[in-house]
Parts: sequence; C-alpha cells; structure tokens
Amino acid sequence: MNDKQQKGRMNVGVDLGTSSLLVYVEGRGTIFNEPSIIAVDKATNKVVAVGYEAAALVGKVHDKVEVVQPLQGGVISDIDMIKEILLYTFEKIFVSTDKKINRLLMCVPSGITETEKQAMAKLGEVLDVEDIRIEEEIKAAAIGGGIDIYKALGYFVMDIGGGTTDFGVLSLGDLVHGRSTKVAGEEFDRQITNYVKEKHKLEIGPQTAEKIKVHLASLTGDYPEDEEGNIVTYNAMGRDLVTGLPRMVVIEAHEIRDILLNCFEQIKATLIATLESTPPELSGDLVDTGILITGGGALIKGVKEYIENVTNVKVRVCSSPITAVIDGTKKLLKLNAHHYYGDY
Repeated sequence: MNDKQQKGRMNVGVDLGTSSLLVYVEGRGTIFNEPSIIAVDKATNKVVAVGYEAAALVGKVHDKVEVVQPLQGGVISDIDMIKEILLYTFEKIFVSTDKKINRLLMCVPSGITETEKQAMAKLGEVLDVEDIRIEEEIKAAAIGGGIDIYKALGYFVMDIGGGTTDFGVLSLGDLVHGRSTKVAGEEFDRQITNYVKEKHKLEIGPQTAEKIKVHLASLTGDYPEDEEGNIVTYNAMGRDLVTGLPRMVVIEAHEIRDILLNCFEQIKATLIATLESTPPELSGDLVDTGILITGGGALIKGVKEYIENVTNVKVRVCSSPITAVIDGTKKLLKLNAHHYYGDY
C-alpha cells in the first residue's frame, strides 16, 4: 500500500464486551461507548436500533421486533448479530468520511473459543479491513490500567465485566495463566431480580435491577450515602406478583450488600484458585506488583478492601475501569508485530 492509500485509512480498536461496545479511532479518541445490544425487525431483518436506543427497548417491544444481546456470559451467542452491530456502528461513526479501516483490533472475552475467534477474524472480509487482530480483553485491560506487561515481571489483573469475571497473570507481553467465572455484572442483576421477586413479591425488569445495583452496591465499610450523608435507598417499580398490578417497593442498601457478598463467594474461590496455580516466581512478583481491578465491577464500593482482605495483597482499582480495555487498544494498535519483551 502506498503512502496516499495509507492516508485514506485509519486504525480502529474495538472492545466487544458483554455489556458494552466501545470503539476507538486513532486521532479521534473513543468515539462510541454504548450497550452491546441490537434491535432487529423480524419481517425485514433490518436493524432498528443499536446501543442505547436498543437497550431502551428491552422488555418493551412487540413480537415483530427482536432485541438481541449477542454476547452473553462472555460467550458469543449470535455471530451474525455481532457483524450487524459492527456494520451499523461503523456506518454511523464514519458516515462523514470516505476513509476505510486499515487495522482493526478487536478485544474479546477470554471465554470464547478458537472457532469463535476465527469467525470474528473473518468479519474483516465483510468490513473490508486489511489487517484484523483479535486480543483478549484481560491483556488490553492491563495495558489500559497502566501496566507495562512487556517487562519480565508478573502482574495480576482482575476484570469484573458484564458476562464474566476474568483473572489473568501476565508477563513478557502475554497471558501466562488465567481463569474465568460467569459470576459478574449480569449475574448480580439476576440475583437482585430473584431476591426482589422472592422477598418483596415484585417482578422487575433487567434495567431496574441494573439501576438498583448501580445505586446501592457495596461490599464492605459504610453503605452508599447521598449528598446529605443519608444511606441511599431505591424505589423499585414493577408488577405485583399477587395482584398483577403495578407497585413500588423500597430497596435498602444492606439487602444488596448481602446479595453481592453471596455472589462474590464464587469470585473469591476462582481468585484464590488462580493465585494458587500461579508459577512461584510470578507469584513472588505479585507481592510487589499487587492486583489491578478493572471492569464495571471495580466501581462497587468496598471492592478494593474486600479483595485485599481475601488475598493479603495490595490492590489497585483502575482509574478508568470501564474504559481500561479500549484504552489498552490505543497502545496495542501501534505495535506492528507481536512484541514480548522490553519497551513498547
């Protein structure tokens, strides 16, 4: 490709998460950060909405429109819908330019199979991309969190995402050892939904469960407070299971803490298992380098103290946990080849 052709193309990074789709374009920054949800007209198979517009339709559509979340629990459930999301999003982002994508770096959950990775790579042909690369989110999250993974040191990253919580030990530019559990943001929401149904006899939707989690989530220390110093509550509205009529109940912070502590028992077990199977030299490095927490779950109040108490290792919460993966693509896009040692 000559210089003139190169100038007409751009490098793009994509964080294809269970909950959110983020797109980074070199020279323009992160220009798309919306839910990875798509709505399709069943009759015509045309895309109705993507992102926030599609998320707003969850639980509110008739049988002629289908709302799909193509990644569930860190696993690709519908590769065709992923293709449609990317095509729709890129068309929307690049509508005012005639430039094409030169290099596309796609960060995917660590739980997807090699077959699914190959299917993702084949999307490059559909998207007219000359150079398409697939990286695991945990690696990009580490780089986005400020870690120089190309050093001969062990680093531990815990990414609490929407579909999975991933654990990874990295050194010399790649993942040395990792594990994953499907207990993450979506499971937190499901447990909140089940609790409200059983305890308060109220059926709520996934969007309400998500809002309850965001407002009230905590693991240790003081409960979340409002600006006046009062412990916050949440007015949850849904359908009464007894009467079938609309009703509201008040959810308190201590209820959500109990739910999350139960969820974190599985996360704790997987965390300890990952540390126990880490090679001893790298395990020794973790005494100094500690644990980095990224992903939306890093925003849960008290998560740092909780993990420190479990591991007796210092913990750092990423300053921008939700965008850590896409921030990592900024540096990965600059690499012209696999790089495993030294400065990058």
